[in-house]
Amino acid sequence: MTTHSDKTLRVLHLVDSLRVGGKERQVIELLKGLRRVKHVQLMVVTMGTEQFYVPDIQRLDIPLLYLVRRMRWDLFLFSRLAAVLKEFKPHVLHTNSDMATFYAWPLTKLRGIKLVNGTIRNAFANRGFRWAAHKLLLRLSDARVANSIAGLESRGFPRTDKGNYVIYNGFDMGRFETARDRSASLNLGFEGKRAVIMVAEFSDYKDYPTYIRAAALVLKKRQDVVFVAVGGGKNLEACRQMAASAGVAIRFLGERKDVEALVSATHIGVLCTYTEGISNSVMEYMAAENPVVVTDGGGSREIVIDGENGFLISRSNAEALAAKIEFLLNDPDLASRMGKAGKDRLQRHFSLDQLAANTMRMYQEILAARN
Repeated sequence: MTTHSDKTLRVLHLVDSLRVGGKERQVIELLKGLRRVKHVQLMVVTMGTEQFYVPDIQRLDIPLLYLVRRMRWDLFLFSRLAAVLKEFKPHVLHTNSDMATFYAWPLTKLRGIKLVNGTIRNAFANRGFRWAAHKLLLRLSDARVANSIAGLESRGFPRTDKGNYVIYNGFDMGRFETARDRSASLNLGFEGKRAVIMVAEFSDYKDYPTYIRAAALVLKKRQDVVFVAVGGGKNLEACRQMAASAGVAIRFLGERKDVEALVSATHIGVLCTYTEGISNSVMEYMAAENPVVVTDGGGSREIVIDGENGFLISRSNAEALAAKIEFLLNDPDLASRMGKAGKDRLQRHFSLDQLAANTMRMYQEILAARN
């Protein structure tokens, strides 16, 4: 039986799944930050069976409940979720997907619960039914929170309007405390070589082909560097074939649970996506003190200061990417300074404490609005 205190703020996080992925990682980091706040009671409800982040939630000692969808549109889930809300009595229900928001919205209205829509994690405009539904669910929510200014603006919501929030991702630096020591035991065969890494899902907008073409350009000139790709997704096999056809020796490592150790074993971080909000991968590169080369699109400009902690390049520009990688390879002192600047920026502007404080402020503001 759940017990409640009048002074306790109860927040239920409803997620589509706990699979490996960027939006799921952001939920975990937010939970870590909120777990440090006094008088906050948390619960996580997942509609999927995936287990990747379950150990993280268990370590945080947060109740986790499975309301697994039997089909894409499972109408019975409404009654099951209603029973959870009746028992837990949350003040705020925070979602991270359109599907979660779809199920949450009518129930939060019936029970007077504030709905926080946390689905804005990229920065692009689209069209069609799904995009229209996404924007409708945003408008119906009590608060819309994006992890970048670019993301909020891409949906047409002014940052200054009531209910619209930009809260940057927080990063748990503790994830990298022993990462470099663990990387030494990976036996990746990087010894004596500089390593370039891209960590991203193999989806269309992540633009791995640009990374592969840039790797080909660099490897034509030098053999003292190795290129690594970490992630899974629908385009993985196509990218393997593209690299093989071009004779480019890229290490495709698939989905990994030891990303921190892998990133710490490398020297330059790359991200070619052009619709990102605030990227988890870029934050991981910065935590490992790696300089970054990132496409100038979405929220990249909000985390990467061009020429300070890395470089911004134009979209799908393999030549520019290769040139910046070579520039950093040829000047290890500059690469080191940029890497240290990136870690410093991460600690100053993207901490878990800042994430938790900004999120709590949002919760308090929307709860006060009911009065």
